[in-house]
Amino acid sequence: MKKTLICSLVFFIFFMWSLNAQVSASEEYIVEKNDTLWDISSRKLDDYFLWPKLWNVNPHIENPDLIYPGTKIFIPSREELMHIPALPTREIPAARKQKIKKSESKSVWKYAPVMEKKHIIDKSLFIASGWIADTYPSIGEILSSPTNQQMTSKNDIVYIKLPESLSPEDPALILSANEDPVSKKRFFVIRDIKIVKHPVSGKKIGHQIRIAGILEVIGMDENLIKAKITDSFEDVRIGDGLLPYQELEAPLIPETVRTPNNQGYIIESHMNSFLVSKGNVVFLDKGENDGLKVGDVFTVLREQPAESPIGKIQIVSLQPSTSGAVILQNFQELKIGSKWGQP
Repeated sequence: MKKTLICSLVFFIFFMWSLNAQVSASEEYIVEKNDTLWDISSRKLDDYFLWPKLWNVNPHIENPDLIYPGTKIFIPSREELMHIPALPTREIPAARKQKIKKSESKSVWKYAPVMEKKHIIDKSLFIASGWIADTYPSIGEILSSPTNQQMTSKNDIVYIKLPESLSPEDPALILSANEDPVSKKRFFVIRDIKIVKHPVSGKKIGHQIRIAGILEVIGMDENLIKAKITDSFEDVRIGDGLLPYQELEAPLIPETVRTPNNQGYIIESHMNSFLVSKGNVVFLDKGENDGLKVGDVFTVLREQPAESPIGKIQIVSLQPSTSGAVILQNFQELKIGSKWGQP
């Protein structure tokens, strides 16, 4: 009997110690003004994408977009949340989808604003990073500058060449009132960086195209088309090519992040660095034809001495057989030839 009592006491002490250890890894947090579950997940758990699980373990929060200052929420440890099965995101009650009644607007507490949609990548970096193409797609060229500079930048004037096939009736051109050939037409300045070859198989992939800047045609200087560089992401050079401008928007972070069962290799980086880290753009050897979508997240893997995660990437642009991705995090520098997929 005495022996049984001692064993029970030891077990109780061990149980309480384990419980305290788990609780100590968790915390309670008081919502502050302008807080969102997205931001709280980033600050407290170092991972934006854990916010749906954080919502699921706090059932008193009816709408994740509308959280009150002063609300107490329970934040498990990152490890605990990672081990929680992915539950279906809870439905927002229909009553909460209705407009707030006038009587509610007099409450001391006000709803926090709806979570602002955030972009995966900065717009300038998204535009500048370019893509990998089968052929060099330029339709024109920067010929020279009035000051004979070989490298120019924002607000500089340059002379450009456009194909003779572009006629006044061509929608690619906008005529000025005095019938000049072109006026106020914008173009991307593009550069054929290199022929990209697969780092593992050696197979030719295509031309790496980078956008160096944006220019706008402002008129004629005798028989030369004159343009002004309105944006430059790097030095704009004599000999760079041209593509008709189109508005590009950086992709938004999707509400549901996919991690499809694809794998491949990093084949090049935006600025051709062999070693890359967080915030850099890299190119992958799989694309839209392989089922990838913008917003997909993959793990970068170290293959030796044993396969293990060393970073995360997210798709930001797609071509049929290649894609661009931004590095979300890395535990060591990633390199061209690194494998990506699921751990």
